[in-house]
Amino acid sequence: MEKKTIQIDKNIPKSVLIGFVLAFVTVFVVEHYSTFSYIPNLNTPSVDNEGKLILSGTYDPTTTSVATLHQTTPFGTKINLPTNGMMCSELILEGSDFKSYSNKGVLYAKSVFNDYKYLLLFWLIYTLIVLFFKRYRLKILILILPISILNYNKTQKKVIEDCITHKSTAKTDSTNKYNKGFQESDKTAVKHLF
Repeated sequence: MEKKTIQIDKNIPKSVLIGFVLAFVTVFVVEHYSTFSYIPNLNTPSVDNEGKLILSGTYDPTTTSVATLHQTTPFGTKINLPTNGMMCSELILEGSDFKSYSNKGVLYAKSVFNDYKYLLLFWLIYTLIVLFFKRYRLKILILILPISILNYNKTQKKVIEDCITHKSTAKTDSTNKYNKGFQESDKTAVKHLF
């Protein structure tokens, strides 16, 4: 019986890793647009007829603790965060531990894994894009580069020829269609000046 060996192209694991890193960075950057909301711990909550919590009264943020803390990601995921006896003032005031990037960076990184569906989606998309460009890079460059150079040379030559033809016909023949077109373009150019 013959032994069959399966060989994996060395570009595939690299592409998968590059795709994951790009996906993680993309979702991590998007998570920076998350919003944080809290409900203060008022010892006298009241409920309306529909069962919704009514927060009435005033409270002092420096002495009132946080009852619940939520992070809502741009993807719509609502994450309950631990309050750990945090005061409302820590969430409001600049320079507090909660507002520091070292704390929020950890929350953003954790929220990437809560939005795992989008992480997987971006991972798949980026991996396919990287694999495609690694496989077809040379073929695309070989096909596109000469065509674009030829088109560039043709357009340059045509523009130069048109300029020369317009100038020479404008001097020699006043009834020529080039001269009329040249004069009309002068009028429209004046109309669009600011």
